[in-house]
Amino acid sequence: MAPDSSLHRLHAAGSEARLRGLFVKLTALVLLSQLIFPFAAQAGSENVENPATLAMLSLPENSLNADNSPMTLTRPAPADPVEGTAAVLWRNRIQIPIHEPLVKRYIRFYEGAGRKSFSAALEKAGKYLPEMTQLLESRGVPGELVSIVFVESGFRGTSESYRGAGGYWQLLPATARRMGLRVNRYVDERFDPIKSTKAAAKYLRTLHEHFNSWPLAIAAYNAGSGPINCVAGRCRVENGMLYGRRLPAYSAVYVARVLAAMDIMRDPEKYGFRCPHLCRPTEYDPVLVTTHLSLERVAQWIDVPLSRLKELNPSLRLDTMPSSSGFALRLPPGTREKFDLAYEVYSRR
Repeated sequence: MAPDSSLHRLHAAGSEARLRGLFVKLTALVLLSQLIFPFAAQAGSENVENPATLAMLSLPENSLNADNSPMTLTRPAPADPVEGTAAVLWRNRIQIPIHEPLVKRYIRFYEGAGRKSFSAALEKAGKYLPEMTQLLESRGVPGELVSIVFVESGFRGTSESYRGAGGYWQLLPATARRMGLRVNRYVDERFDPIKSTKAAAKYLRTLHEHFNSWPLAIAAYNAGSGPINCVAGRCRVENGMLYGRRLPAYSAVYVARVLAAMDIMRDPEKYGFRCPHLCRPTEYDPVLVTTHLSLERVAQWIDVPLSRLKELNPSLRLDTMPSSSGFALRLPPGTREKFDLAYEVYSRR
């Protein structure tokens, strides 16, 4: 039987109507999505938490172990404070054997007889902790190892020992030079908090790569690799933590002092200390000086106190810049133009 043509036209008309309706619905959905999704995307972007903002907030007690993100640092005004505790700065955390008798002993020491000196170090530390921590972390070293500075110098940048060690990290001249620092008659970069921290980070990273243990690296930082090499093979290391009593007595004491200071720094208030008032890095304008020039002359040129220039350039030993190798002088912000004009005239002589 041949198909009925009138019935075929009826079915075709119905199909065409259904397709038209479907097309209208799809068009409406597309237009609606274009209206809705931009608002949703904008709302999502407004709800994204800024890590730098979070890092600026004081942490509640129950979150000290939960959020160890490093603080994102910029270079704002010199006196701009950073709110929060030192725990904000820690990202890589070192296992501390809190029940180890020697560690407990030095925690009690810092709480008691050593409280005054530790409090003084905490007060000084606020100026340096953010940048030192960032420098360590950026070089693959746990920021908590800034606790070495508490033990070595108490954040007194001018400290020198009878053995020849000096600066914040108390580096020996030979070690400092090996790590890339200038140590000579005119310049001693061990006394520069930024440059010395970079060198200390390089040294600690080298020691950790050799011993594969941060406690052993701390011990070698104090005693040298030689004495620790002799005992490292007889020590048992689990998860980067040293176990056993094979270290020389003076090295064991040193490691315990650093770990005790580190534990207190994680939560100073728990031990009755005030949290350090953290400050952002000081601003400065660097300029390369390639002629023999005194800080006193520069201070007159730019009309700032000599003490301000000394504070910005702690690595200068004689308040005079060497002409042979040049020196990256740090100037207070806003004084570069005055300096450039005076230095150009001075250089033509």
